[in-house]
This record gives sequence, C-alpha cells and structure tokens, in this order.
Amino acid sequence: MDRRHAPIKRNKKSILLTFLLIFTLPFFIFALLENSSFDFRNKAFEEIELSNLNPCIITFPNVNPYTLQVNNTVRIQVDGLSQSSSIKEISITDESGTSLFTKSYEDTLTNRVTESFPYTPRIARAYNLKGSMTDLLGNTYSCVISSPFDIKGVKAIAENTKPNFTTTPKSSIPSQSIKVGEIYEYTLEAKDVDQDNINYMYSFTKGEDWLKKTEIDNGSGGQLTLKFRGSTKKAGSYLVNVFIHDGYSQHLSAQSWVISVNNPSNDNPVVTIIDPESSLIIKEITSLDVKWGASDNNNIIRYELYISSNPVNELTWKPINTNISPTQTSYSVDLSDIEDGTYRIIVRAVDDQDPTGIGMDISEEIIISREEKDPEEPDDKVELPDPQVINMSPTSTDSININTPTIKASLMAAKGATIDDSSIIFKLDDRDITEEIKINKVEENEHTVIYLPQNPLSEGVHKVSIYFKDSNGGEVEKEWTFTIGQENEDYDSDSFKILGLEIPKRTLYIVLGGLALIGLAIFVPLLLPLIWKDSSKEVSKNTILPESIPITNETPIIPVESPVKKLTEEKFDAPEPQISNEESNKDVFVAVEPEIISENKDAQALKNTQEELPGTDTEGLTTVEGITPMFSDSQPEPDLENLYHQLKELEEKEDTQQKDTTS
Repeated sequence: MDRRHAPIKRNKKSILLTFLLIFTLPFFIFALLENSSFDFRNKAFEEIELSNLNPCIITFPNVNPYTLQVNNTVRIQVDGLSQSSSIKEISITDESGTSLFTKSYEDTLTNRVTESFPYTPRIARAYNLKGSMTDLLGNTYSCVISSPFDIKGVKAIAENTKPNFTTTPKSSIPSQSIKVGEIYEYTLEAKDVDQDNINYMYSFTKGEDWLKKTEIDNGSGGQLTLKFRGSTKKAGSYLVNVFIHDGYSQHLSAQSWVISVNNPSNDNPVVTIIDPESSLIIKEITSLDVKWGASDNNNIIRYELYISSNPVNELTWKPINTNISPTQTSYSVDLSDIEDGTYRIIVRAVDDQDPTGIGMDISEEIIISREEKDPEEPDDKVELPDPQVINMSPTSTDSININTPTIKASLMAAKGATIDDSSIIFKLDDRDITEEIKINKVEENEHTVIYLPQNPLSEGVHKVSIYFKDSNGGEVEKEWTFTIGQENEDYDSDSFKILGLEIPKRTLYIVLGGLALIGLAIFVPLLLPLIWKDSSKEVSKNTILPESIPITNETPIIPVESPVKKLTEEKFDAPEPQISNEESNKDVFVAVEPEIISENKDAQALKNTQEELPGTDTEGLTTVEGITPMFSDSQPEPDLENLYHQLKELEEKEDTQQKDTTS
C-alpha cells in the first residue's frame, strides 16, 4: 500500500476553513457596519451639525421622529448650506419615491436655506425619508436626518401618550400653608412613557421671585424633575403654574397650586375646590357647576370667583362674581361667552382682619372644545397663554466634543399673538450676538433661532440666553448652559483627516472592505493549489494501518538470528570452581554447572551448540554428586579461552556467508 495516496486530514481542514472564511466575509462586513460603534448611519439620526461634511439636514423641530403618532400632522424642517456655490434645488421624498417637498432657488441665488413642510404618517411602521440638495455647479449632496431626541430613524406608532405629573403639591414641605419666613420646598416630577422630550414652562405670581427653581432633570429622555424652594416675609397667597408637553398640541398638561404664607397676627383662609375634582373636557354644555369649602380662624366676609387661562397672571383673570355671600359655597359658571381653550377656576376667600387674609384654590384643567379642529392646523403646534422658548440644544446633559456646536431653540408666541422680531436678543456667554444668528420663520407665532459659531469655542461651560416679546405684550427670557469637553483619542468622530482631507469613516471602511475582497479574490486561487499539493518530505503516520512496504520485484531476505550470535553478544561470566566437601583433601577443583531450565531457550541453545561444536570432548569429565561438569578440572582456563575463540570464529563465518548471500 502506497501511503502517499492516503487522505490527509490536515489539508481537508485547511480547505474547509478557507471556504468558510470566503463565504462568511460578506456577513462579517455587514455585521460590522450594522454595529452601533461602526454604523455611521445611526449617527445621521443624532444631533448632526450643519457643516461642509453635512451640508443638508432634515429635522423634526417639535416632536420625537421615532414616536410620531399615526394620522397626526407634524412639521419637518430642512436646512441647507453650500460653501462652493449657490443652492439650486432641494428635494425630499419617501422610500417609495413620492415627493414630500421640492423647491427651486435658481432665481434667489442663496447659499443658505431653511424650509418647513407638513408630514402625516398614515401607517404605524418605520419610514425612510430621503433628500438631496443640488448647487449651481451640479454638485449633489444627500440630506441626512438629525434629531435632539437620541433616536435612530423615523417611525410612527398607533398612539403617542402625553407626559404626566407623578407628584402633587400635597407633598410640599412642610405644607402648602407656611408662616412668614418659613422655608417652602416641593419637588415636581413628570414622566413621558414614550421617552419623548418634555418641554415645560414655569410661572409664578407676577412681580414675585422668592420661589427659586432648580432643574434636576431637564426633560430629555422623558424625565423631568424640578425642585422649588424659598421663603418670604410678605404674607399672601401665591400661585405657581407649570405647563408640560411633548410637542403635540393635544398633549399639554399643567400643574397649578397655591402657597399660602400666613401673617403671624392673622392666618389666611383655607379654600378647597370640591367640584370639579378632576380635569374635564367640555364640548356641548354651556355651564359648569363649581363647589368649594373654606375654613378660617376669623370671619370670611366674601368669596370671589374667576376663570383664567393663566392663573399666575392676574391680568388674565376673567371675573365671574367677585362678591359671593360667605354662606354660599357653590356657583354655576356660564361658559357661553368663553372661547375654546384650556382654563382654570379660581376661588378666593377674604376675611375681616387687618391686614386682610386672603386664601384661594385653583381647579384642575377645564378644556373647552366645541368647534372642530382646523384640518390644516398642525398637531405639533402648542399654544400657551405666555410666550415660551423650547427645544433648546445643546443642553447641560449633552456630551459635546467639538468646539463649533450648532446652538438653536424654538420661540413660540402666546396664543393669538405673533413674535416681535425686533425684540429678539441672543447672547452667548453674556456677549450679544443677535446680528450673527439665523432666524427661520416657521410661522408668525413660531421661529427657530440657529447660531453657528464662526470661531471655535473654548472648552468648559458656556451660557446661552434668549429674550423676546410677542404682540400681546408677553415676554420671556430663557437661559441654559452646555459644556464642551476636551477632544481626546477616545472621541469617536464621524470622519478621518487624511492629508488635510476630511473623509467620512463609513466611506473609508467601505473602501477598505472592497480592497480586502479584491485581495482575497487574488489570494485564494493561489492558496488552493498549495493546500492540495502533496508533500513527499512530510508523511503523516497512521497509527491504525500497518507499516507500508515499498513495491519491489526482489524476494526479501530476512536474516535469522543465530543463537550463537545472540550468546556472543551477551557478556559471559564463567562460574568460579568450588571444592567438594567429600574430596577436600584431594585438591580437586570442580565447576558448578548452572541451573538448567528446559523452558529457557538460551540455555538450550548453548547445550546444543556444545554438542555440535567440533573438537569438543566431554569424556573424562568427572561428576560430583551426579552433576556433569562443563569443563575439565585439570585446565579450566585454557578450555574457556578455547571455547570463546571457537564461538568467535563461528560467528565471523556466519557473517561472511550472510554478506555473500545478500550481495
């Protein structure tokens, strides 16, 4: 059997591993790109900055694009920036190719545009929006999706729930009724189960500022935590109101409560509204029954009843009846002249002391909605009784590792009002940079303010301040901070800088993957012959099959081992002669014959050799006690020497014959 043609298991394993590598390489590259640490498509859904690397971005300024509510209309914003030429056209489509927005700018010659358009998802599923921007030189750039909500795409769900308060003012410390100089404290918490960002607006009794607010959780990720704390030496009843929403107009909630600060010489009446006990929606009825209870250490002389869309601002209070008998604790409110909106009922009690003690309570939300909603009105337009600044970015919770972040915010006028553009003031680190900002007018009552730093900002904390007024005389100033961290090796940027060129990481990885596939396509054909090639220098041993015999026509000669040769190779020790006890006086030396065992082949071979050797005479040897001695007792040493030489001669003779036969 020729072992060179036997299967080689090692080569089989190498071949299988090679083909396995080839077939799994595409899956490996796909998995590598899908991994969050390498998939830079996910980066497109984070807060992407408008720059040369990303000259066109798509944003959802008011809502979370990953929890869009089916059949609700939201607004999409597109920002384009071209450094090389003027912008020619912007086009946005969905995955089926249906056009969502298209606009040409050939007549305007601008290199910076901001546009908004409505979008209504009809089915609960993921959506893939695509966009492109073309300049006058014919260059085309892709539009990528950016969002401050830390999401990974555009998706619609069957129902988006509004954020809810998880705490009540009843948990205030020590209570909602305190004495002058006593410290009041309350921690407000709200949560959104869809993890949408919670926008909020806080207001306090107009002209008062002793209640300080501390932001613990700013609402990102669906968690809002605000801590209120303070004290005053001025007795009275103070109103606090907090609005929250997630960007949808129907998802507006508010928490209002009264802090009663009592004078040491006169306590304030305690008023509690009994009915309505919870928020309600009024669509048909034109009246509302209100009931309350009150207590005071002194005499209550009258009750006052108001309705207001913003209880903390007394200018918005609409009197229902300001002189209700102290014995009357219920009233039917006529709503026929009240416009649709969200309101609160306010009940005040006045006592007969000097200084006068005034106590009050505020009802839950009363939503009046008699008219059908305008179908053209977007669902992400939240109207509040006061102007507001929402959707600020970046915030204190963002991790910023670039020195030129895009700073932006949304400005919203009060309900029924418009924004006074000339009143907008934008400050960065207390420096007025209003002339450097870009204002996108989504509507007359809603603007988006964007600032792109021309020079890199320093590392550390930076403060942003925005102020504006609306046409109703309402004003708001919003301040927030963000921190720029140190750029280091651990920072995972979106691009590599090679020879001064900024190359996106995803593009570079795709190019390297393609080169690797080409290299394998060249290398594998060269590798397979080497794997299949037989090597005569290295033959693996098979421990199961017997040794292979080379093919030959000659009859092999197997030498037979001679017993004489075997004996001569062993060291022979002659036994020492012993003196017989019976003939000790005769001075005769007798050799003791070694023990003979018939089964011992070596001993038997020695005996046969002695019988066949020529010239060996065993006659005349004496016996001692029946034992035949091997050698003569007269000359033992010469006989041994002679026997040794004879054995050697016989061995040499056999070796010579064997060599002649072999040759």
